[in-house]
Amino acid sequence: MKTKLKVCATILAATLSASATAGIVTEWTYDNQAGFKNWNGTTNNVYASDDVAATGDSAGIYDNILDTDIDGDVDGDDSSLPTNLTWGTPAAGSGSGDPQSSLDINSPINDTISTNDWNWADGTGITHENWVIVGDALTDAFVLDGLTLTPTDWEGKGNDAAADALLTDNAPYFAPQLQFGINFFETPNGGTYNAGTGGFDCPNGEVRDQGDNINGCGDIFEITGLENLPLQPIVGNDFIEFTVPFVLMANGLPIDGWGDTTYYITTRLSGLTTLSNDYQCSNNQPTCFGFVTVEEQQNNLLAQLKVRTVPEPATIAIFGLGLLATGLVGRRRRNI
Repeated sequence: MKTKLKVCATILAATLSASATAGIVTEWTYDNQAGFKNWNGTTNNVYASDDVAATGDSAGIYDNILDTDIDGDVDGDDSSLPTNLTWGTPAAGSGSGDPQSSLDINSPINDTISTNDWNWADGTGITHENWVIVGDALTDAFVLDGLTLTPTDWEGKGNDAAADALLTDNAPYFAPQLQFGINFFETPNGGTYNAGTGGFDCPNGEVRDQGDNINGCGDIFEITGLENLPLQPIVGNDFIEFTVPFVLMANGLPIDGWGDTTYYITTRLSGLTTLSNDYQCSNNQPTCFGFVTVEEQQNNLLAQLKVRTVPEPATIAIFGLGLLATGLVGRRRRNI
């Protein structure tokens, strides 16, 4: 056992210190694009033209960076994706002026980011217009999220023009593409009567007329696929963070002198309440990730990014435990 611990500790130390002997990019420009690849909804045919409809363009005026056929590269077989889904008929009537319900991804986002900066950079967030509707509703969707990084400043290679050219000529660099599903629940606003309390319970596991259920039971979207990431997500009361490792590569191989540094890209989704431990996950899953959105208002789920040469402290702990406990299946959700 002591030998295994020593080996794992060596691997962890080598991973976290690799940047000390390699060229490090300190500043980048980035392009973050996301869109809906697939979506489904109910079709009850009671109202005309209220099926789930898709509009928008994940690339905007920029080149598409999404690997939409998921074959490992972005080429002529890929194209940008829609960013907006709308559905349903306003309960007050189609002529009332009330909006349809919708999910809208704010894509693309182009900006600058610094390695190992304490501050977060903006990413492709999602806005949910949550209004009382009748008729059809969204049931699920599949999202692709891509990120390219272009170095603008670096250190560690001296005045080596050839090394600098190797770095810049292979830019931009594609970070691991995120892909995840959304199970969406247009929840009944009345809730379920609880004889024990005399009140009404909502699907998020809390009572109606309080908190996120103040205007009726809040809608829910579960996010699937995060459990498959190499590092376990971290969940708080109003955020989910997940991290992916990233190495500068060209033609499928790490770039000489630059590919020795492992970067960690952390995405933080925040601004909405995460699912409570009392929430009953769909498909009989013991744990799940997701958010609650308040009825009769606009709900904004912020997305932010960081690039680091070592993970956040909590992620380091999870990474270390993963090495020390290979084969151990832990809980997929962690509250802090």
